[in-house]
Amino acid sequence: MVRTQYNRDTKAMNVGYLRHQSRLVVDVDSCPIAEPALNEKLQQVRVDPPRKNGIKFTLRVFPDGWQLPPDSFFQVNYHQLPNMVAAVEQQLRSAKVKHLIDAYCGVGFFSLSLAHTVDRFTGVEVDKRAIESARLNAEHMGHQNGHFIEGTTEDHIQALVDQHDAANTAIILDPPRKGCHQSILEVLIQAKPRQIIYVSCQPATLSRDIKTLCDSGVFEVHKVIPLDMFPQTQHVECVTDIRLRQKE
Repeated sequence: MVRTQYNRDTKAMNVGYLRHQSRLVVDVDSCPIAEPALNEKLQQVRVDPPRKNGIKFTLRVFPDGWQLPPDSFFQVNYHQLPNMVAAVEQQLRSAKVKHLIDAYCGVGFFSLSLAHTVDRFTGVEVDKRAIESARLNAEHMGHQNGHFIEGTTEDHIQALVDQHDAANTAIILDPPRKGCHQSILEVLIQAKPRQIIYVSCQPATLSRDIKTLCDSGVFEVHKVIPLDMFPQTQHVECVTDIRLRQKE
């Protein structure tokens, strides 16, 4: 995300990023850690910047083979995406489940990438345009063993877990940074699916939700796989495999 701000000293428009802990825009010619295609887009904005302050631009390079609305969420580090999918797939395969529920599914990235590993999948997402893209992606990729539902995970999770045998079901949770709504965790504690794979870039809400699931006595953490999706920052993405607690 780049922004614009008029610079009274230079009598020109700054185009760049917000300065740390301020509302001032730092003028940026190019970003050394961005994809070349993104820097090309940045230069295009700089050549003919808007005449107003505070204009925001989302510069994106769209992933090959995916239908994606301009403002819908998609992981930004395409180089690490194969590693993320491999991590989730490895844990999913090890649980030997037949059904997959992909909560907060977006454009269907996980469910469609993993459709070949399960008998049936269902994705749920509140963003209408993302769901429309997910259905197009499924059609283009030839996946016919699942479907996508428009709506919140809170509204649909109970019906989704009721449709499948919990012992053969895995749930992928990939919520926004604020984490999962408490009602979702309560449904999962009652339903007792074999596996929950929680994907998160926010350790604080991840640990909070894991604590809720594990303090119930129903689940335990099987494995945590950290991924450096955001190089040269303090942020880390985690794939956490949560399983039913083994009886002693």
